[in-house]
Amino acid sequence: MDVIHTIKSLKNFLLLWFGQSVSSLGSSMTGFALTIWAYEKTGSALVLSISAVFIMIPRMVTGVLAGPFVDRANKKAVIIAADIGACLCTLALFVLFRRDALAIWQLYLLNAISSVLTSIQSPAANVAVTAVTPKRHFIKVSGLQSFSDGIIQMLAPIFAAALLAAVGMTGVIAIDMATMGFACLTLAFLVRLPAIGIPAIGQGDRPGQSRFNVQRYFAQLRHGFGLIRSSALLWKLMRFMVFVNFAAGISFYALLTPMILARTGSDYGTLAYVNGAVGLGSFMGALIVMAMPAFKHKLRALCLCIGFSFLSGDILFALGTSPVVWIVAGFLSSVMLPMYLANESYYWRTIIPIESQGSAFSFKFAIQSCAIPIGSLVGGALADYAMEPLMAHLGRSSGSGMAAIFLVTGITGVAIRLAGFFSPAMRRAEGEAE
Repeated sequence: MDVIHTIKSLKNFLLLWFGQSVSSLGSSMTGFALTIWAYEKTGSALVLSISAVFIMIPRMVTGVLAGPFVDRANKKAVIIAADIGACLCTLALFVLFRRDALAIWQLYLLNAISSVLTSIQSPAANVAVTAVTPKRHFIKVSGLQSFSDGIIQMLAPIFAAALLAAVGMTGVIAIDMATMGFACLTLAFLVRLPAIGIPAIGQGDRPGQSRFNVQRYFAQLRHGFGLIRSSALLWKLMRFMVFVNFAAGISFYALLTPMILARTGSDYGTLAYVNGAVGLGSFMGALIVMAMPAFKHKLRALCLCIGFSFLSGDILFALGTSPVVWIVAGFLSSVMLPMYLANESYYWRTIIPIESQGSAFSFKFAIQSCAIPIGSLVGGALADYAMEPLMAHLGRSSGSGMAAIFLVTGITGVAIRLAGFFSPAMRRAEGEAE
C-alpha cells in the first residue's frame, strides 16, 4: 500500500509540477520581452526598478492577508482561479499591443494585478506540493522544482529573443496565454489533491470549519506569524533571506538587464545568453541536489552557498567587461542556489503543520519579498542619479556605475555570509532543528 501511495503521490506531483512549469515558461518569456520593450522605450534603469516595485509590493501586502483564505480554501480551485485571472491580464496586454496602445503606467497596473494573483497562488501551490509529497522526498522535490526553474530561466530568454524576431510581441504573449490554459486544464482534470484539514485557532473554532469570521480570520493571521516567530530556526532563515533579497534587488533585479544592455550597445543576444547561463546554473545545481545526500550542517552550508553566489556572481559581473565573463558569472551565481532552497524548504515544510502552511508561507513570502522592491528602487535610483553620472564625469563608459554597485553588493554579501557561518547563534539554531 505504501508503494501504491508513493506512486500516486509522485504522479500527482509530476502533473502539478509539469503544468505549472509550462505556464512559468510562457510567463517568463513575456516578462523578458517586456523588459526589453520597457528599456527600449525609456532607456532608464529606474523605470525597470519601478516596474519591479509594482510587482513586489502588491504581492507582499496581499500575501500577508491571503494566508487564512488559502488555509481554508480548496487549494486546486485557488490555483486555477489565479491562473485564469493571470490569463485575463495577459489578454489585456495582448489587446493593448495589437492596438499599439500600451503605456508604461498600464504595464505597471497589469503587473500589480498579476502580482496579487501570484501572491494567492504561490502559497496554495506550496501547500499542494507538501500534500502530495512524502516527507522523505521533500529535498528531492525541491531539487526538481529548481531543475525546472533553471530550464525556464535558461530557455525563456533565448525563446523570447527568437520569437520576438519571428512573431513579435503579440506572438510571445499569445504563447503565454496558451501555456496558462494548459496548466489550468492539467490541474483541473488530471491532478488529485488529498483533503487538507483546516486549523483550529481559537476557542470554539473546529477543524473543518470554513465559514468566514473576521475575528477568526485575524486570529489565524496571528497564528501563522506566531508559528514562524516561535521557531528560532525559521525566524533566522527568514531574516537571512531579507538581506539576500535586498542585495539582489539592488543589483540583480534592478541593474543586470540595463547594465548588460548599456555595456554592449543594446545587444539582446548577449543579454539572452547571460540569462540563459543563470538558468543553466540553476539546472546543474538542481541535478546536484537530486544526486547528493542531505547536508549534515545545513545552516552553515546555506551560508556558504549564498556567500559563493555573491562572490562569483555580483563581483564577477562587476569586474567583467566581456560577454564570456558575464556568462560565467551568471552560471556561478545560480549554481549553488538550488542547494540553499532545497534545504530551506525542507525546514519550512517539516516544522510548520500542513494545515497552517498557507498562512506561514504567505508571511514568509511577503516579508522576504518586501526587500526586493526596496532594493530595486535603491539600485535604480543610485544608477540613474548617482553612479552613472559620476562614472560619466570620470570618463568611464556607460554601465560602469551599475558595475560599481554590483561590486559593493558582492563584497557586502560575502562579508555578512562569512559572519553568519561563524556565528554561535547560527550553530545554536541548527542544534534546535536536529
